[in-house]
Amino acid sequence: MATAMLDVDHIDDARKTLKIVDAESFSYWRNNFLAELSEEIKNNTNNKYKTYIFSSEHLSSRLISVEEITRLKNYLEGFFDTIEVILYIRRQDKYAVSLYSTALKAGSVDNFIFNHKNPLNPRFNYYQLYSKWSEVFGKNYIDVRIFERDKFYKKNLTLDFLKAVGFHENVINGTQWLVPAKANPSLNALGQSYLRYYNAINPKGLDPRLHKQRRHLIEFLERNYGGNGYLPTQSEAIEWYGFFEKVNNKLLLELESSTEQLFDTSFDSYPKEKDHFIYTSKDLLNVSKEFAEYLIDINKLNQSR
Repeated sequence: MATAMLDVDHIDDARKTLKIVDAESFSYWRNNFLAELSEEIKNNTNNKYKTYIFSSEHLSSRLISVEEITRLKNYLEGFFDTIEVILYIRRQDKYAVSLYSTALKAGSVDNFIFNHKNPLNPRFNYYQLYSKWSEVFGKNYIDVRIFERDKFYKKNLTLDFLKAVGFHENVINGTQWLVPAKANPSLNALGQSYLRYYNAINPKGLDPRLHKQRRHLIEFLERNYGGNGYLPTQSEAIEWYGFFEKVNNKLLLELESSTEQLFDTSFDSYPKEKDHFIYTSKDLLNVSKEFAEYLIDINKLNQSR
């Protein structure tokens, strides 16, 4: 949905993957996509559904202009009387660390560094993000929530989201919810290192025949090498987080919050000394052997069906 709302000259990775880079093919794709989505919304037989939820982190990271956000609002207003925006924000250093495994899964070959030190970067400048969305939708329709376990309702993200979208506490607490499996789990240091080397040897998109193998590899690593990956030092995290102190305080004032700070400022989860994860060729070879056995098992399973 986020891609459909982009300006014609704003080319994201989805447009590149879909091969809709030029204006004509993009407009054709957008019209078809929105027509299908509109039809799905209109097929709400007998008004069975009263509330619709569109959930995507790409809406905040890819719609970077007021015009793009306005395009989204104009589209939604064609179907809904009330539109509310729920925005979860995470402390910038923690957010950057969490993005590293995601970047590797997308094909990155880089080591982790805090490489977005400019607070004007829209991905990490929450004041700018809030300002744009509240300008379009109105401050009263933006619910900013802090992505910290201690600030979730009953310290549970799923329950917190249910509360945010309007479920009564009696319903939330009196229902056995089917909690989905954790999506996009982080990789431990060895999993990150292996994937980084794999990306260097097999760049994403270079050989389409490897798409399925890459998908299986990520599944394999998530199952067998999930956990805490590389972490910067406390001093590095503190220094980088400091770049956002002013914009965070501006957002805190804008929200008229009674709290003294936007986020918890403990950095105890980071090591005091730099982590040095040095894996030998034998370590990486063992992962390759395990992955080869994983692929064999998958092939056997497919043949038995």
